[in-house]
Amino acid sequence: MPADANRHDGKQPRHLGGGYPASPFAVHLEPMQNGWVRVRVEGELALDSSSELERAVEGELRSNSNVLLDLSAIDFIDSAGLRAMTALVRVAKGTGQKLRLSADLPAHARRLMEIVGLLPFVPIGIDEPWGDGSGSLPDAPSA
Repeated sequence: MPADANRHDGKQPRHLGGGYPASPFAVHLEPMQNGWVRVRVEGELALDSSSELERAVEGELRSNSNVLLDLSAIDFIDSAGLRAMTALVRVAKGTGQKLRLSADLPAHARRLMEIVGLLPFVPIGIDEPWGDGSGSLPDAPSA
């Protein structure tokens, strides 16, 4: 396999995770406009998967991307997932990048983040980063 076979060109969505259909966890990186990347998470955000999410999002933040974290497809989140979120808030602050949660955050995840006081540090939704006044998210670029 060529050395650059795993390199991401920034134009197409990327999938990280077990790669098996029965995998309980997956992370998808989807380039957006103006330096934003949507990180879409599926499955259980728990002890055995939180470090994978942390690595993926930290990599995007350190490469000067703003991140929209889409947790709409998570089934479960535990204290390890919350710890990863807290760590990512610190990384975003340290890199000067933005970390936002998608507006369709599941009720169970929203409630946990409210209880631990995380929501004031990770805004929900994107407040017009593209300056078009719509407040809506652009689609990932088409191939």
